[in-house]
Amino acid sequence: MLNFNYCNPTRIIFGRDEHRRIGSQLKAAGFERALIVYGGGSALKNGTIAAVQASLEENAIEYFTIGGVRSNPTLEYAQRVMKIVRDSKIDVLLAVGGGSVIDTCKVAAAGACYDGDAWDFFTKGVSIEKVIPIACVLTIPAAGSEQSVRMVINHAGLKLGTASEKIRPLMSVVNPELFFTLPKNQIAAGVVDMISHIFERYFTNTDHVDFVSAQAEAAIRTAMTFGPRLLENPRDYDSWCQIGMVGSWAHNGYYGLGQVEDWACHAMEHELSAYDATITHGAGLAVLTPAWLRYVQNVNPERMKRFAREIMGKESVEEAICALEAFYARMQMPAKLSDFGLTDEALQKCAQSCCARTGTVGQFKKLASDDVLAIYRSVA
Repeated sequence: MLNFNYCNPTRIIFGRDEHRRIGSQLKAAGFERALIVYGGGSALKNGTIAAVQASLEENAIEYFTIGGVRSNPTLEYAQRVMKIVRDSKIDVLLAVGGGSVIDTCKVAAAGACYDGDAWDFFTKGVSIEKVIPIACVLTIPAAGSEQSVRMVINHAGLKLGTASEKIRPLMSVVNPELFFTLPKNQIAAGVVDMISHIFERYFTNTDHVDFVSAQAEAAIRTAMTFGPRLLENPRDYDSWCQIGMVGSWAHNGYYGLGQVEDWACHAMEHELSAYDATITHGAGLAVLTPAWLRYVQNVNPERMKRFAREIMGKESVEEAICALEAFYARMQMPAKLSDFGLTDEALQKCAQSCCARTGTVGQFKKLASDDVLAIYRSVA
């Protein structure tokens, strides 16, 4: 196990109706001027935005509101948010949504305190020194951005991520009731994404990480148990409690403590959804993860056997991969990249772009562009 230094200051406010009390939480923290940022119309139509606004009004917090963040969010939109933050002297960004909205707020929170172009954080390695504080009301549990140090944004045909302790939200409301109206495809893709966040840490070559590995295994098994139940009944509060917990903890760094993480599958999928913004991130991961597992299975046989035994309950690695594919099929996820309409020419471009900046992706096995293309083609 490697040395680590871990601090997670995000306050998680969990349970029924807690979004209706966000104003008192922000007031107690000393905030006076908030910018509410949300995505599509669902949070507006189902009354979530109105409930949040009412809570701010009850606590005499002045607020501004901007909606329209899309999935696979863009830097251009984050820059619009930055301008409001600066012009209106906002002292807290309130993200009401899922990963796309939260990541937009993270980019804006850092960019509003930086004299240069926020794209520098992603392409020039500029460190984030100061941010506008961020609070969240989660409406889609999947990305885990409500507790994480990471953010991802699209710009100039690229989908890039970066990390900083500064962008971890100050507080996040997780009310499972707000997930009841999610479409089944979003539920399924979200469960796949949160499992992938754990896989990216679980598949490591670092030895003696048994404690963290056992916690990761339990979380993945929990997601695989309760995810299908939500497809049967999207208003199952108790199942949403379990999935909400898995999603929020999957990406807060806990399951990667003391070990080298991988992140190849996310890198490969980001290229696909940057190439075609209509591709849902979790759906892309459902296709790529089994393909990646087959490609790297001989790198660390003991870790692969542990995955097969402890997570999938199988004797062989191939049986485990087949069982994972069956789970994704049960979650109504696609199995081939052709389901997204991607041509071989598109896959070649994505493979080249995937490794263009760093030469290789992943740590469990370092993948060059030829490796990435081989994985793409194996599930084309």
